[in-house]
Amino acid sequence: MKKFLFLIIAVYAVFTFTTCETLMAAFQEPNVSLQSVDLTNITFNSANLLCKVAVQNVNSFELPFPQTDWRVFINSNSFLNGTLSSGSRVRARNTSVIEVPVSLDYLQVLNAFKSLKGSKDVGYKVALAVSFNFPVIGEKVFNFDYEGALPLPQLPRFSKPAITLDKRDATRAELLVSIDIENPNVFELPSPKINYDYSLNRNSFIKGVVESEAPLAPSAVTPLNFRLVVTYADLLRSFASLVTAREVSSLLNISCDFGIPIFSGETLKLELPGTLPLR
Repeated sequence: MKKFLFLIIAVYAVFTFTTCETLMAAFQEPNVSLQSVDLTNITFNSANLLCKVAVQNVNSFELPFPQTDWRVFINSNSFLNGTLSSGSRVRARNTSVIEVPVSLDYLQVLNAFKSLKGSKDVGYKVALAVSFNFPVIGEKVFNFDYEGALPLPQLPRFSKPAITLDKRDATRAELLVSIDIENPNVFELPSPKINYDYSLNRNSFIKGVVESEAPLAPSAVTPLNFRLVVTYADLLRSFASLVTAREVSSLLNISCDFGIPIFSGETLKLELPGTLPLR
């Protein structure tokens, strides 16, 4: 009985060793390569990174799908990390592409790195670790790094503002206010809410709000126009001393609020001095 047991163990050991040796001789490591890392769907709130890793299985049998660990660095500091796994397999003599999506929230980035406020872009790095757990040879890890620049949202600015006398008769004057708003970003921005205060002789006379549904086009200048109507009767009721005046000094104060969290606390302001002719 002992001899029989020893014989079974010996046969099993030889068979196992031979099988493992055969499998190891037949097994070939997959070809793993970083295909691309692209910035996609950039908005004023966030930007998405899409990492693609190609896995080529050159074997005549399937391989387990790898686990992919990723980490994003901002200015060389670790910022986000995660793991992507799947229950599927890489088919024999086939190439699979692993897509790793990463979403970067601009508000989180600027809250974590306050020194970046006002910067046009920031350097980032993506580190990927693609891990296989092979039954025969054990674990194998392929590491990839990619570096790039992440554009950061820029506050728009006024360009070429003007206020002109568009119409005038015996009862009133209509002023046309033209503002060009330059959007330096590569993405569209919502049109701002414009608050204005039109003062005559240093006293507030007309206040109002202008809102437009048309967005600000990316990397472009968008004109925004609105009218101020000055009724002479109202003007003289407020400023009786102007009854014999031919003109009066004016000042138009404008402020723009974009209502975007990343621009919170930042407001575009503008002053347009001028004169208003009277009848």
